[in-house]
Amino acid sequence: MEDRNEVIFSGPHTLNNRPIILKAWEPNFDFSEEVLSTIPLWVKFPNLPLNCWFMESLSRICSVMRNPIYADECTSKIERISFARVLIEMDVTKPLPRIIKVHDLDGKVFEQEIWYDWQPQYCNKCLQIGHMWSVELPPKKPAQQPRGYPKKQMHEW
Repeated sequence: MEDRNEVIFSGPHTLNNRPIILKAWEPNFDFSEEVLSTIPLWVKFPNLPLNCWFMESLSRICSVMRNPIYADECTSKIERISFARVLIEMDVTKPLPRIIKVHDLDGKVFEQEIWYDWQPQYCNKCLQIGHMWSVELPPKKPAQQPRGYPKKQMHEW
């Protein structure tokens, strides 16, 4: 289990410079029914106040966004204080938050900026990650032939 978690949570992973998502195997897994709407994303909290770096506080902050899974080693050991980095299972069918309001243990409220290592594009039409559906513009009307020129005629055989 320890090795499995190390592999799964050490991402983000790429293959040929394209992101891949690793999930723990489940006996009833079916590829045809798998629709990825929640995926683990590495989230950074830049300039997070030091009184919020304890795992209980960090977990409460992350749970506002969804399900916290894992804090990287530098965050859990408080070896880097420029930002905290946590793997959070997030719903990518909704816009990812850029700022959240945090109530610290002293009762103070502050706005916390959020950065993402990777922001997946989600298509609401085909329910897939990797591109976004956009409304296509109607095709342009063909340019009309200028007046004074004869129209092309077709020959009948």
